[in-house]
Amino acid sequence: MSTYGLQGVLPWVQARHVARTSAHILPAAPARLDEAVGSLLARDLVTVMDDPPVDSAAMDGFAVCGEGPWRLDTLDALTPGWAAAVDRRMPIPRHTDAVLARDASVVEEHSDGRVTVTALDPLNGLPDESVRPALGDGILREASISAAGHSLLPLDTPVTPAVVSLAAARGLDAIEIVRPPVVGTLVLGSTLLDHGLPRDGRVRDALGDAVPAFVGELGARGNPAVRAPDTLELLTAEIDDANVDVLITTGSTAPGADNHLRGVLRDLNARWLVDGVSVTPGSQMLLVRLVDGRFLVGLPGDPQAALAGLVTLVAPLVQALRGDPVVDRRRSAVLMEDAPPADYADDTALVPVRLETSPAGTQASPLPNAGVDGQVGWARAQAVAIVPPGAGFRGDVVELMDPYGRDLPALP
Repeated sequence: MSTYGLQGVLPWVQARHVARTSAHILPAAPARLDEAVGSLLARDLVTVMDDPPVDSAAMDGFAVCGEGPWRLDTLDALTPGWAAAVDRRMPIPRHTDAVLARDASVVEEHSDGRVTVTALDPLNGLPDESVRPALGDGILREASISAAGHSLLPLDTPVTPAVVSLAAARGLDAIEIVRPPVVGTLVLGSTLLDHGLPRDGRVRDALGDAVPAFVGELGARGNPAVRAPDTLELLTAEIDDANVDVLITTGSTAPGADNHLRGVLRDLNARWLVDGVSVTPGSQMLLVRLVDGRFLVGLPGDPQAALAGLVTLVAPLVQALRGDPVVDRRRSAVLMEDAPPADYADDTALVPVRLETSPAGTQASPLPNAGVDGQVGWARAQAVAIVPPGAGFRGDVVELMDPYGRDLPALP
């Protein structure tokens, strides 16, 4: 690639590694159940009380005491010859000997107003006054399922709807999660349009909605984009005031007097982590750490180059902040056609592809990556092929990642 104006240009693989290893997992924070899905547990999910909290019925039926038949009533405590109806997981009356299943019994109403319960013989299914459940049958003893403090799920477990359901069933209103990173987007350029058709030599902002949606798909909290002209004063103020973990800027990454981003970052004493990547498209992307620990990712203003920057730098950075586990293998595919060539011989090419799976393996068909057709290709992509320098010909084997920069695990 051309290195004019860039410092320390990195190969694509190394740039991804820097983005993944430069950030540490964010601290734990309590989250309401309705906002926790998609994060990771920061603490073991534990029971806060014994389960069951008291002796309870294991099934719908009748709590009984002594020998049958039993007279049925609503009672808090039983004496021999009496029974009370109970539902599954319902606390049982005191002095209950056993719980008789509803389908193993018969209820009779007598002319004098008494209601009795008689057990059925398990062999012939007929009522038998001599049949009674064994002592303790049908009773869930206090804490027999789990005691208070018992670990239900370990930390680092992804919070799914099933996890939320489990937490709610155990009486929790909030759980400890790894705080999702907050990501802001700053769209630079005074000539961009925010609605309507391109006109008067001005083009639509194609990234203000896309970037927050991209980071949201990764499990971050994407704030609505802010648009600002590329001036020294305004850019400095916006970067300094952004209350986020990661600030993503679009545009102004090309070295030159008309683009102020690099100059502002140097004035802010930012630590440069990535200043240029040997990749097509998106070579002029950058990554810095600000003095207060926040990260800034500079994406080129060209939509395809920005998408390449998102999968190259933003995806691994967000994954590191979230504490997502590293997948140690990728799916590979065979190119069915030549991939569009990279801009320079030492560039890695990121090529949107469509996939087909056959008994012989996964096959990838490259999609266009130039001009408006290139945006169509990225929009249609099922995956992004990582084409190393010197490769990209029909029959070459390439690795894949999904359109959000995440590894695609190998098929079993």
